[in-house]
Amino acid sequence: MPRDMKSPLQILLMVFILSEVPLLHGETPAFQVLEYPFSPRAMAMGDTRAVNVTPSLEAAGNPAALTFTSDLQGKVGLVNHLVDIKGYSAIGVLPLENHRISGEMVYFDYGLFDRTDAFGNPTGSFGFHELSLQMAYAYSITDRWRLGTRAGWVQRVADNTTSGQGILNFGALYHLAEDSLTVGVLVSNLAVDEGSDELPTAIRVGTSKILTYLPLRLNLETDYRLADNWLLALGGEILLHPQFTLRLGINSNRFDLHTGVSASDFLAGVSGGFFVEWMGLQVEMAAQSFGAAGFISQAALAYHF
Repeated sequence: MPRDMKSPLQILLMVFILSEVPLLHGETPAFQVLEYPFSPRAMAMGDTRAVNVTPSLEAAGNPAALTFTSDLQGKVGLVNHLVDIKGYSAIGVLPLENHRISGEMVYFDYGLFDRTDAFGNPTGSFGFHELSLQMAYAYSITDRWRLGTRAGWVQRVADNTTSGQGILNFGALYHLAEDSLTVGVLVSNLAVDEGSDELPTAIRVGTSKILTYLPLRLNLETDYRLADNWLLALGGEILLHPQFTLRLGINSNRFDLHTGVSASDFLAGVSGGFFVEWMGLQVEMAAQSFGAAGFISQAALAYHF
């Protein structure tokens, strides 16, 4: 069997990822690539995506947050998911006075799987992957009010079956620079047309605040999925230096697992990471726990000109 072929144990874990793990956030999505935060910042801060007031680019984040970028910037990322699933992302932004235009690509590769006949005999292998291509536009109405939208296409290829759908996202931010307070709303993964797959549509509302007497930014967010499930998330950035930040987060995944089969489940929803910048180069790392299922790690490299 090839080294990248999934074993029966890996396939069982794969089923867990595609069914149980998404349930932590609400409905089981047709496209996992839309469910996962391809951003070390969001991941390290408990999957808080509605509010980002830093120049750090976030794929699948609030498009209105692009208004906080001031330079031409590009970013690539790698996700090391469970059972050797790999994710790749690339995003770039072009600033034009009060306008921002960005493009992003996110790709999930689930690897190779055995194909068998009706009697369970191996007949070959097949691949499974998902791809999302999106463009975003953001506009600063005033220093306080910022709006953004993102549109694109998501596609899944499993064996010889291909399906795709158009998607829309909308975001808004209210920012009080003098109080270091920001409130954001993100409506994500709306279907453009009536496809055969149900998208993980969600409404996120969050707030961000730098504490007065501590070098700490706190993000608090609630995520409502249309399947009547909620996610609560709390994230923090310890601002040790303008070029070095520690990030910590926790969300309500622990309470949605409903297992308690091992002590490691207690860590589900806990995350952390860091951000380093040097001469225009930005390095970000993050890790998030899914309890007994294991840890997911993410790394990104960005450069602004």
